[in-house]
Amino acid sequence: MSLMLDWRGTPITHHAHVLFPRKWGRSAHSTEMVEGVVHGFHPTGRITVDVLRSSRPRETGGTGRTRYAVPAHSVTVVPAPAGLPAGNPGDAAPSPTPQAPSPAAPLELLTVDGTQYGPYPGQPTTATRCPYDTYLFTRGTAQRIVEDLHRDNCGLTAAFEYDGTLRFTWDATYRDESGTERVTPDAHGRYAIGGLWPWDFWPETGGATPQP
Repeated sequence: MSLMLDWRGTPITHHAHVLFPRKWGRSAHSTEMVEGVVHGFHPTGRITVDVLRSSRPRETGGTGRTRYAVPAHSVTVVPAPAGLPAGNPGDAAPSPTPQAPSPAAPLELLTVDGTQYGPYPGQPTTATRCPYDTYLFTRGTAQRIVEDLHRDNCGLTAAFEYDGTLRFTWDATYRDESGTERVTPDAHGRYAIGGLWPWDFWPETGGATPQP
């Protein structure tokens, strides 16, 4: 894999310290700065970053999610704080390919990052976790996601078509270019939703088993 560069052309190395802006919630104007350490590299041009801190204070403390996958060109390589190791150019190896979970993977309770929407019971489609992962949702849960989405007025909308397909549509206020994405239910009637906004885990509620 060729060495990845940040937006200034600086090589990104394993364990390098980087800064990057992160959109939270579904508002085009809600952005925080995140500082982290490079954990791995992906053939798609994205890097995995372990978060050290962020600029947005949270009521519960901490930094929210602890690992993000972001485009290499969106980060800025910065000097490592004293006492922490800097990266080595030879360490730029790709991260392991995620393995799909078994069909019996337990449901996880999710919310949209930066909101109080949910909880949405969803089944993960990969063994690893990333805020933009895809999860499988029942029709009822997908309907709730759509209803909450329309409360944001963020330039992204969704609607079910006559054949059960779920179509997401967005304009240039949500992404750089307008577009659509169609989600067809699988053989079990589940909708694979992900990549359009960051997920977060619903706060622990005493270990109750989530129901679709």
